Amino acid sequence: MAFEEFHGSDELIDELRRDEGHRTVKVYVEKPAPPELGPPVEEVVSSAVLVEALRKRGISNLYRFQAEAVKSIKAGVNTFIVAGTGTGKTEAFLIPILEDVMQDPAPRVRAILVYPTKALARDQVARVNSLVNLLFGVRALILDGDTEEKERRVIYSFPPQILLTNPDMLHYGLMRSQEFRKLCSTAEYVVLDDAHAYSGVLGAHVSYVLKRLKRIMDAEPTFIGTSATIGNPGEFAQSLFGSEVNVIHAGSGRRSPVIHAMLKPVARSRLAEVAALIATCVKKGLKTVAFADSHRAVELIFRLCQRLGVDVYVHRAGLLPGQRREVEEGLRSGRIMAVAATPTLELGIDIGDLDCVILANIPPSFSKYMQRTGRCGRRGRKAYVLTVLGDDPIGQYYANFPEEFFGKEPEPVAIETRNEEVAKVQLTAAAADLPLRVDELDTFERKIVDELLEGGLLRTVRGGRYVRCTPAGSRYLRRSPGLRGTGDIVRIYDVKGKLIGFREMPAALKELFPGGVYLHGGKAYLSIELSPARAVVTELPPHYGLVTSALYYSAPESFSPEISREMLGLSIEYGKLSVREVVYGYVAKDFESGATLSETVLEREYAYGFATRGVLLRFPVNPAWGLIGNAEAFHAIEHVLIASAQTIVGASLTDLGGISFPTGHVFIYDSYPGGSGCSKLLFRRLEDSLSKALRILRLCDCEDGCPKCVYSPYCGNNNKVLSRRKALEMLEQVSGGRLAGLIPAEAIGGSPIV
Repeated sequence: MAFEEFHGSDELIDELRRDEGHRTVKVYVEKPAPPELGPPVEEVVSSAVLVEALRKRGISNLYRFQAEAVKSIKAGVNTFIVAGTGTGKTEAFLIPILEDVMQDPAPRVRAILVYPTKALARDQVARVNSLVNLLFGVRALILDGDTEEKERRVIYSFPPQILLTNPDMLHYGLMRSQEFRKLCSTAEYVVLDDAHAYSGVLGAHVSYVLKRLKRIMDAEPTFIGTSATIGNPGEFAQSLFGSEVNVIHAGSGRRSPVIHAMLKPVARSRLAEVAALIATCVKKGLKTVAFADSHRAVELIFRLCQRLGVDVYVHRAGLLPGQRREVEEGLRSGRIMAVAATPTLELGIDIGDLDCVILANIPPSFSKYMQRTGRCGRRGRKAYVLTVLGDDPIGQYYANFPEEFFGKEPEPVAIETRNEEVAKVQLTAAAADLPLRVDELDTFERKIVDELLEGGLLRTVRGGRYVRCTPAGSRYLRRSPGLRGTGDIVRIYDVKGKLIGFREMPAALKELFPGGVYLHGGKAYLSIELSPARAVVTELPPHYGLVTSALYYSAPESFSPEISREMLGLSIEYGKLSVREVVYGYVAKDFESGATLSETVLEREYAYGFATRGVLLRFPVNPAWGLIGNAEAFHAIEHVLIASAQTIVGASLTDLGGISFPTGHVFIYDSYPGGSGCSKLLFRRLEDSLSKALRILRLCDCEDGCPKCVYSPYCGNNNKVLSRRKALEMLEQVSGGRLAGLIPAEAIGGSPIV
């Protein structure tokens, strides 16, 4: 992908340049770059019937990457296709599968197409059938949790050759249904479309689900994956599939010119700027989606748009499925012109072509930037990407160096396959699918199975050579949160007892404490009760003007290093970490300006403990600073390292947590129970992260700490005990090897700061 600085005239860009509410940092244009054209279809496809069907769909030539993928899949090679949105990835994997099916069209499942969500599978079945329906005797059907019993009976008794489903259905179907296992056992191809969705915890689950799927299959299948641009496609696919793959790149694939603008608010808050941009785009008749990384930011954008008289809809996880489907259909039909969304709309759901994508912040990686913006500029019309830079370390960094962002390479995608919490669920499920042979297990899995045996969730059979799931194990699986996380699920009810949504721990702890303002579906609620599995909220007036942030502290309860190394004279370790997070109060803020209005201490503390993985850095201490001075330095270093990790390992601010001690011990850990892989990537690339953190500190001209350098919106003590100057001095001494006068870190001591 090539970006050129844009100096020309454009109606929308000219209007934005005149707006004094923001500074136009830089404008780039991405010129059309469709994939390289390849050979005529008849040179690659041997079936005359399929060639004719493709021609009826207007496909007389394949793209080069499609031809390469067809040949690779025909040869039985595991294949991973990297291509932009709307470039023909579906045809690339479907053509060789259909050609094989047509040679033996007997009613049995030959290919399983796995999509990240039910919505995406149901959205894509029409695209698949646009080709399948042209071939006599070939069928493609969906089987998921919403499939009615009558339709299930038809699928089991007269199976389609192509079955569309999702990882959750595979997970539950394999362990609960003999009919489902028999249905899937004949598949020769397993396709993971939009595979970049399987990062972190979900990716760890899916890697195990695929192992379980292979156990019940008649023969080893050919695995196929597709993804938008990521930095480590081979490594990532191997983690998912458990075997090496042939990676095929398509190039950027943008069909239309796209203008990218970076804007820095000067007279408005970041979210008020997003709302103003939505209003401008809607007025010009541009279909627009605004992305934000947190559900709270999305809800605040909705409220700000309401004040501007702009109709905008919310799309995020935690809403009921019917609400999300209604928004998707409204966008597709053109009835809805503007949506504020978390990355739930990042996947390939057909919402029609977008005219404009607005980003409420720099995405955690350049890969995610391209994925979120891939929904515009697809059908020949000029499109826009407007990125709002906030007063945060990364926003300020790219305000100074915009060319560095547009010159970035795609970042790697993280999967932590050694997630104990995931392994407990998946090994119990595997033993529910079929008796699990002990000699199938590696050392890590054997340790988990021993724990499950001790806990009564599994039992040995056949002389100890196999294990099976017990009734207690079945109950454990019913209580588990499924594939989308590893934390306990909190169900949210209104005061009348109506279920309105869900939130996962530990995030629920920091949002649903009594007295907290919880934003949900465009409405504001006051939380009045929180227990480990349930929260009760009451609706607030439509124009309620306050939001809350939790005051909390975290403490490491245990740390077991697995890998260690030296870096710039520092000892750094990566391993298993147990964390206890405790909410003890909250800060009330004006939702529009963000100004703090009050602090309140709760009548009791609310706590949640979980096991995860993380990095421990041991910094030397400066004896001249004293206890508080060192605490200020290391708390600031913790914040700026988490901020810099966004650009180094693609972690959002909520993917990583941190704890620092005045003794020089800084923990940075995965915020998800069991671990997500982000901190492991950070461990590998800490030199780069420290270098960028040092640059952030040097660039800021504040007195001793501000939102542009060391403040964090997720800080547990509301950004107290922070010093940019001390953090800068410490990192400069460490990076320059000037450790004289500093005392090496010894035992952890003092109060933890988050």
